Amino acid sequence: MNVPKLRFPGFGDELKSRRIGDFAVVKTGSRDTQNRVDGGKYPFFARSDTIERINSFAFDGEAILTSGDGVGVGKNIHYINGKFDYHQRVYAIREFEAVVDGQFFFQFFRENFLRRVMRLSAKNSVDSVRMSMITDMIVATPSLAEQKKIAAFFLGGVDAKIAALRAREAGLERYKRGLMQALFSQTLRFTKPDGTAFPDWESTTFSDFAGLSKDRLNPVTSSEKPPLIELENLESGVGSIIGLSGLEGQLSQKNRFRFGDVLFGKLRPYLRKFARPNFDGVCSSEIWVLRGKTVSNAFLFYLIQGSQFNQLANISAGSKMPRSDWKTIADSEFEIPHPDEQQKIADARSAMDAKSAAVSDQVAQMEAFKKGLLQQMFVQGVNHG
Repeated sequence: MNVPKLRFPGFGDELKSRRIGDFAVVKTGSRDTQNRVDGGKYPFFARSDTIERINSFAFDGEAILTSGDGVGVGKNIHYINGKFDYHQRVYAIREFEAVVDGQFFFQFFRENFLRRVMRLSAKNSVDSVRMSMITDMIVATPSLAEQKKIAAFFLGGVDAKIAALRAREAGLERYKRGLMQALFSQTLRFTKPDGTAFPDWESTTFSDFAGLSKDRLNPVTSSEKPPLIELENLESGVGSIIGLSGLEGQLSQKNRFRFGDVLFGKLRPYLRKFARPNFDGVCSSEIWVLRGKTVSNAFLFYLIQGSQFNQLANISAGSKMPRSDWKTIADSEFEIPHPDEQQKIADARSAMDAKSAAVSDQVAQMEAFKKGLLQQMFVQGVNHG
């Protein structure tokens, strides 16, 4: 029977299967990315997870929007009820018939759509979404009363908790950026245990206090199989490692790194890809392995996240595939604090990172909890029409 595993009391009817195209209108927008306006009056949905602004609106009402191509295909899914405009490669599912609650449908669509387009693409990645992928998708719907009950439960409970945690997560990130800016600009200084001031920071060239490791591994001639970090394994702007790659089939030399070394992606440095692994391994030749000489690796890791290093790293030759220039970095002067003050700065940032990580873990746990509920409240395997 078409019945979910988990239901609210008082509901027991079998669910009805409907095509999206039978109960809603699906249309693409008419705008382009260049039409966005900073501080515009209305939300503008382009092909990303970020909601832009614009001074025009194409529709006023309830809708679910998803990108038709780009990086976030099948993942960028938004709900809105009001005036908005949208990109020519963004689909808006709107004008729902009375048999379907928009908030309920949003939860169902967000949970199931990526799985559908991945299957229909017959590949490991999705390049684009055809309209039929949406209009022919089957949705198993309970009665309207039960839909509203489910939607209210998630919107007012689980989603509200996740939103609050995400807001706290974002607040901690802003605080960290502000703290590090104040510390590295020396508008905020630590003191010695006795309350006296540390010595003034000293100006020194980057190559005097940190170096670039030249240790290499050739996967063709070596029998070693250490963990491999490629650029795609570094999460932009966060300092996290996303999975690991394998050395099988690799032909180019790799840079060796040691536990605690600082990694920085020199290719397209504006992506701000960096990490400090807690293991030995190798990484792409497009990743610098940095090691402190007169500074600790812990302090160096936070220094490379600062505005001065970021500006210098983005000075490069070429525009299509820009790469940071090592000589520009190595010959540039930085102000460096006393070793004891370095340690206090590293400890303060490490403590903030631990708080952020704890909140991120809570977000992940709540999302996993929600996913488990959705899988039991929604009938699976009926969305492949």
